[in-house]
Amino acid sequence: MFAVSAWRSWESAWRGAEVEVTRTADAAAEYARRLLEGQVLRLQRANELLTGLSDAEIRAREVELHAALAAITTEREPAEQAAFYLFAYDRNGDALVSSNLLPVPAPAPEIRAREFNQALRDPDAGWAHVSGIYVGRTTRRPYFSVAARRTMTGNGVPEGDYDGVLVASVYLEPASAALAALSAAEGDKVALVRTDGVLLARSSGFESGSAQAPRLQLSAPVAQKMALGVPRIIATRPSGLSVEGRVGTFRRVGGDWPVYAAAARARPAVAAAWRQAVAPQALLSVGSSLLLLLLARVVLRRQGALVATNAALERRVEGRTRDLRERETMLRLAQQAAGAGSWSWEPETGRLRWSEEMFALLGLHHEKDAASATLDAFMAVVHPEDRPVLRAALLTALADGTMSVEFRVFRRLPSGRREAIWLLCRARLYPAEDGRAATLVGIDIDINERRRAEARFAVATAAMAGFVYEWEVATGRVERTGGADVLLGGAVGLSAEEWVARIHPEDRGRVEATFRAVREDAVRDSFAVEYRVARADGGWAWLWDRGQVTRDPATGAPAWLVGGAVDVTERRLAEERQFLLLREVDHRAKNALAVVKAALRLTPRHDAAYFATAVEGRIDALARAQTLLSETSWSGTPLRAMLDDSLAAFVSAAPAGGDGGGTDGDASGAPRVTLQGPPVVLAAEAIQPLAMAVHELATNATKYGALSSPGGRLRVTWQLLPGQPGRDNARPEAGRLELDWLELEWSESGGPAMPAPPGRRGFGFRVVDGTVRSQLGGRVDWRWAPDGLCVALSMPTGRVLMAGTTGPA
Repeated sequence: MFAVSAWRSWESAWRGAEVEVTRTADAAAEYARRLLEGQVLRLQRANELLTGLSDAEIRAREVELHAALAAITTEREPAEQAAFYLFAYDRNGDALVSSNLLPVPAPAPEIRAREFNQALRDPDAGWAHVSGIYVGRTTRRPYFSVAARRTMTGNGVPEGDYDGVLVASVYLEPASAALAALSAAEGDKVALVRTDGVLLARSSGFESGSAQAPRLQLSAPVAQKMALGVPRIIATRPSGLSVEGRVGTFRRVGGDWPVYAAAARARPAVAAAWRQAVAPQALLSVGSSLLLLLLARVVLRRQGALVATNAALERRVEGRTRDLRERETMLRLAQQAAGAGSWSWEPETGRLRWSEEMFALLGLHHEKDAASATLDAFMAVVHPEDRPVLRAALLTALADGTMSVEFRVFRRLPSGRREAIWLLCRARLYPAEDGRAATLVGIDIDINERRRAEARFAVATAAMAGFVYEWEVATGRVERTGGADVLLGGAVGLSAEEWVARIHPEDRGRVEATFRAVREDAVRDSFAVEYRVARADGGWAWLWDRGQVTRDPATGAPAWLVGGAVDVTERRLAEERQFLLLREVDHRAKNALAVVKAALRLTPRHDAAYFATAVEGRIDALARAQTLLSETSWSGTPLRAMLDDSLAAFVSAAPAGGDGGGTDGDASGAPRVTLQGPPVVLAAEAIQPLAMAVHELATNATKYGALSSPGGRLRVTWQLLPGQPGRDNARPEAGRLELDWLELEWSESGGPAMPAPPGRRGFGFRVVDGTVRSQLGGRVDWRWAPDGLCVALSMPTGRVLMAGTTGPA
């Protein structure tokens, strides 16, 4: 009977809720009609105020028009509680004048793109438009607006064309308060919504600072009816207002506005009203039922009490017996599987008892070797080095009540030999009570394999040039092997935060991101990263850090990070050197190709044989320079070695003097070529240009100069000179002007007579001038003496010599 009555009350509660929300929706629709029509009247007033004014005139009279618009906004009826303001925008979407801001804000793309500035541009659009919700750039308050086209402007726009809009914007706070006041019951939701589902206002308001209100998720039937303009829509549970059960009503706002007033009541509110109605019935029915159940229980309880008590007692006894037997069996099996033996010792009486597993642990038999179960006999099989450790642990147990110690004992093998094994001993002291003596009870566990593994692990980590670590994520505690101190110094005990602080600043963010990804990613269980860590001596060590994540089975969160870090500093330095070398090789190859290209382009082509010989000679000069560079790994070459290598081919090809003396001397044995100067090393970037210049000078000497005659001589000298003020070749180096110069003098004698300098300079002269001036930043001084050519090449040492080889001789 109670169930039938409750069901009918439930249906009545929903029907009553439907009637109340329908009334609320009708009231909200009337409020919205008056609000929107009031805004239309004010837009008409504002349009009349601006009639005949151009955009320029409005901006010029902004102060006056601002006051007039402000006066329009204050003329509101008492029933209109929604504060608003007026704005005028030009055809581009820029504000002209407003009722609440003076001056209006500067043009902004986001304002131009807003709905009220775009909706009425279509010629087929209506006269007015209701926009969605926006947040004011200056006020930071949410609002929706009613926009209408400007008409009869003074801009000369044809009638009917778009020339900007007038906007009446309504703040949501007072509108939400007015809707809340219309609610028939606490918890009812009242809202204004456009036919496309965009919310304009609601009784519960919106989140502070939200840029736009949410779009109402309407069910398909409700959305179709709203699109058709049905005056009233009643949505019963479940409705389109929410995914939860509700009853709601949508009421079309009069005046053909594309706006509906919606009122809804959620299932919990309907249920609360229903519970209030059925509470008296429920109280009566529950009381009657409980009384009947109580009487029946009293009768049955007396009859079954004795039987239940006896059965429970029998079950408890049987269960205790079975549990004790299972525990003993499990303990014995566990000790056998773990290689553990239990024992007890009474310090006052000296009585020592061993389990069978304890005898087996020492290689003894519990029946044949029962006499060995004494403290002195046990101490006799303990390794001599560990006996003091065990005695100290026993004294600690008698004083503190517990002990945990690792030591070695000699176990007897079936062959009769003895082997040393490691035991872990843990015990607890039970004080004397009820006439019993104090007893120390403990267990010994075979940890021989673990100690062997630890020893092998220590040897392996010492040989890996690195260390292994274990990081407890929850506490930040990190344990590292001793290799961390060997590699970095003082790094074994560092916490996770202290370790991160020692990482190189350029690598720290990348390492933190890697470990953060491992901690936050529920799938990723491994990591590998390379980074630099500060050593104790102030240098940096490259580490290859790779590890595995152990997760908490209950939560899936990382619990431990176990990994190893290997020192890869040498590998990284080798990679960097290789990379730099490859870049240098690439750079030199490109330079050589560019020089070859220039030689091909600039060598005269009137004689094919001469062209081939000249190009081949210049390429050979580049090849010899490239060989010198490769022999020194592009680190520099002595100047004398470069000259010897460049002049060797020309001296051997020059005409010999006398009756066929050596190619590097005449018949008297005097050298054809003399090289003299201090030991200096050319920089890598200067070798190719200077080799090309020497090649052109030697070619000229072989064809026209001293090396073309049997008695000709060539003398090449060089020296380091201090800089001369005023030269434009000095350049800043390390905060000062580089003023030291390398001067190389090329002197020929004994060649064909030269009565006057040549009237035309050939390609070789241009190569020498261009190379020394452009590539080496120096200058060339040509002197044509009757006895032979003399050329002085002056070059700044900062451009041609390696660092550390400069300075006056």
